[in-house]
Amino acid sequence: MNNQSDNLVQSLDRGLQLLLVFEDQGPDLSLGQLSQALDLPKSTVHRLITTLCARGFMEQVKGTGNYRLGLRLHGLGARTVVARTLTSEAEPFLKSLLEKHGETVSISVLDGLEAVIVDKMESQQAMRVTSQIGKRNPVHCSASGKVLLAFAHPEAMEKILARVSLDRYTDKTITCREALRRHLEEVQRRGYAVDDEEIQEDQVCLSAPVWDHEGAVCAAITISGPAGRIRAKGLAAIAASIVDAAWELSGRLGAPMTGREKGGGVKNEGVP
Repeated sequence: MNNQSDNLVQSLDRGLQLLLVFEDQGPDLSLGQLSQALDLPKSTVHRLITTLCARGFMEQVKGTGNYRLGLRLHGLGARTVVARTLTSEAEPFLKSLLEKHGETVSISVLDGLEAVIVDKMESQQAMRVTSQIGKRNPVHCSASGKVLLAFAHPEAMEKILARVSLDRYTDKTITCREALRRHLEEVQRRGYAVDDEEIQEDQVCLSAPVWDHEGAVCAAITISGPAGRIRAKGLAAIAASIVDAAWELSGRLGAPMTGREKGGGVKNEGVP
């Protein structure tokens, strides 16, 4: 029977070992030092370095020719810390929303052109919306995606709007870029977003923004359920609960806001 080491991809394992050398031997190292630390030929180590540099995980130091860890690793590390802090802090708020409304609750973050679920608690009702951690939702028609897009920095929002493919999922999906811009302005004004059967028929989702310690939107809390049941419970009432939970979670994350000017509050105009 193969043990764990038998299943390793040798080149990938060597690349990871190369990165780990910097844990003990310090901020920048020469090709020779890395070769000696790994007990591998310089030619092999150089190929590994070239690949890692191409992907941003390592970089060459100007002047010395040595190598150091790339900023992409810093970004990944920071995102890991944020995601773990976010999910641990969000858990009681998700649980409270689930208990109050009896519908599936999730929290998502923006990754490229999609909203990715990082944690969720599912309804126990027979008819319910199911989801999986890691599920990716289109940014232009999911409640979480629209919230993350609407409250992103304007420059970031425009870059996403320029690149996103406005695929149609149902007859209610917004597929016009200018119409989506107008819709996002409405989301900003309300302080929450609604996916009114825009991805899947008979499914309605509501989502509100979560803010981090720098005052930037970092996540979205979403309640999802069968359209008829969500409407019967009242979209405005559910939205108010989500906005309150998102606001409290933002406080736990150190959001530097003194009022609800960021989220805009919950307004009832045009609620379907």
